Amino acid sequence: MTASNNNEQMNNLSINEPYSNLTPKQKMRYFYDRYQRSGAVGFGTPIPPKLPESLTNVKLEGKQVAQLPLTTLETSVLFGTISGDTSINIDKGYKNARCQCRHSTRQSEWFFWKWITVLGRFCELSSMLWQASDGYQLASAEKPGELLGKLKVTTRACEELTQVHSIIVTKGKKGFRRSWLNHMTDYFLMTLWLDDGSIHAGGTQGEFALDMHEVADLELFSDYLRTVWGVNNYVVDKKEYTKCGHRRHRINIASPKDLLNLLRIIAPIIPVRSMLYKVYFVSHNDSNLTQRWACELVSLVKDEFKDEVKTFYANLQTQVEDV
Repeated sequence: MTASNNNEQMNNLSINEPYSNLTPKQKMRYFYDRYQRSGAVGFGTPIPPKLPESLTNVKLEGKQVAQLPLTTLETSVLFGTISGDTSINIDKGYKNARCQCRHSTRQSEWFFWKWITVLGRFCELSSMLWQASDGYQLASAEKPGELLGKLKVTTRACEELTQVHSIIVTKGKKGFRRSWLNHMTDYFLMTLWLDDGSIHAGGTQGEFALDMHEVADLELFSDYLRTVWGVNNYVVDKKEYTKCGHRRHRINIASPKDLLNLLRIIAPIIPVRSMLYKVYFVSHNDSNLTQRWACELVSLVKDEFKDEVKTFYANLQTQVEDV
């Protein structure tokens, strides 16, 4: 089959075609086509990235990060995702660095927004793969009609990423440094939260799961989050180990008030509908607080997401009334 015929076959796929008949490349194309139909591919007119007020008077011109050949949006999203689960390495035999990242297919919109809409200069659809479920995902039951798996991207190796690597990697390890954190905007926090943040069951707190960072790194980021963005938090030892034998520590948000302060920064710039769950705060012991947040969140998110938020909290209220 020629490349053109293969592309035509992928373009003509019906979403009702049995998934077992699709090749991994066709499965990837299925998710990409769905992303294009979602309307997020162009991102409309993005809200301009904003530095925290505490740093607006800090002179950053001439610094290493400011000299990167990247837009402010690209810098914040790229540094945010590399600070989480995205790897950046210079492979043996290569001069320049490349990134690799995987997401669950349940986060496919977010995956494509990052790697096509914002960071598309570093990769193409042909550099992306669908992979079968592995790890913790193996324990997840597929929903009716769902194609569950992982989406993986490997960027091209390039000078721009090598420059980023020189800033964020020291002695082979990724790390937080105030010298580059001071350049980060609200999109950095949003990216890090959507990649590795979560609201605890019960809704009273949240956490950043940055398991592969050293404790000293987490303490530095914790201080940055507290002093620069005004979000009180603390590093907690989970007293357990990752599969790699790394002692697991997490950054816990200190209180519901601090969690909502963080979500107020993130909610207005969430770019895809499927990631709204990351800002669905529900208090387990204060229904009035939940209701106030529901009303505020509707005012914070993009116009096209407002009905989605209203529906979530309306259904939540119905469940409470039915108990």
